[in-house]
Amino acid sequence: MNTTTAYKEPLQVAIIGAGLGGLCLVQGLKKNGIAFQIFEKDSAANSRTQGYRIRIDKTGQDALAACLSERLYTLFSETVVPSVGVRTLNAQLELLTDKWVDSWEDGEANAQPDLKANRLTMREILLLGLNKQVHFNKKFVSYEKQPDGRVCVHFEDGTSFAADVLVAADGVNSRLGAQRFPAQELVDTGSVCVYGKTFYTEQAKKQVDPVLQTDTSVIFENEIAMIADAMQFKSTFVKAGEQYGPDAGLTYTEDYMYWALIGNRGRFGLDNEQVLTFASGELFDCLKQVTSTWAPTLKALFESANPESLTIVPVKTSLPKDAWKSDHITALGDSIHAMSPAGGLGANTALYDAALLTACFTKVAAGDIELLDAIAQYEEKMREYSCNAINASQQGGKKLYKQSAD
Repeated sequence: MNTTTAYKEPLQVAIIGAGLGGLCLVQGLKKNGIAFQIFEKDSAANSRTQGYRIRIDKTGQDALAACLSERLYTLFSETVVPSVGVRTLNAQLELLTDKWVDSWEDGEANAQPDLKANRLTMREILLLGLNKQVHFNKKFVSYEKQPDGRVCVHFEDGTSFAADVLVAADGVNSRLGAQRFPAQELVDTGSVCVYGKTFYTEQAKKQVDPVLQTDTSVIFENEIAMIADAMQFKSTFVKAGEQYGPDAGLTYTEDYMYWALIGNRGRFGLDNEQVLTFASGELFDCLKQVTSTWAPTLKALFESANPESLTIVPVKTSLPKDAWKSDHITALGDSIHAMSPAGGLGANTALYDAALLTACFTKVAAGDIELLDAIAQYEEKMREYSCNAINASQQGGKKLYKQSAD
């Protein structure tokens, strides 16, 4: 793609950002025969850490089933771990019976449990069959509207691309979202999330408490909370490999214990304006200080962690949104409605966006509705349910770690 490219298809969609939401959308477009191209600023799918474990609830599962081919959805289903139990504990690993977050789903009590996916594996599945339509090393710069109503998008490498509709799917710091929706505010909550993974080494299996090595554990402490998920899927990878062969292109990963701590900056000994750039050794020191009074077999989870896996990120959220006039540029996921991870709803809401937007574009392609009317209908629904999800995530955060403010 050397210059501005035009296509003759009745509907051409361009997507900025090849995260889970954007890829789910393009799989839906492919399934319904709609032309698309997707552009990602990263050099490759695995060029940077984007989290490890991700929980897919019923909403996310239904969206994936709607957008993916039967083969890809089956492959997804065979590379995940069902969530079959959630236990709530304090930092001494004593059971708690009065703590819960409404948006969680417990597989022991519900017919359709959440699924625990390895994020990279899930992304690799969503990339299957898209070699000619996914373009890496494409950093978005700007867009301009053309006289014929199409949108021309420009990239840092000097190339450009024209499409009937442009979708921002480039995450919480979306450049396209900021240009298209300048009035939409994104605020730093003052909280941070530290996450990592601990492989099932012989040392870890001996020193980490057995209760943390299976299912899901949620630790409640004053102004901080932690979640630990056992990611044991060796057998599912073997089964998927046998059924789909090397063409599936999945990066094999060893079983691991995923964990994440979330809380206010002060609880981690951080200033409000402090830049979150740390070497792994500094993050280990931070964790050691925060968890100094915790049970030794719980602290062993961090002490045995893979140093390269440690990451710290700020928790940001969008504010409630007033309606705007719809245009040929729209958005999905964190690029338009970022939310705290406390409720576990962010990725699932993005997948729901993708399924809803797919349905709208399919109606446009069939001639059942005009493009701008379809986008307006999508955005109206998206604003309503994303605001509900944002509020639920904020309430989840209060229940998880803002104990002193209750």
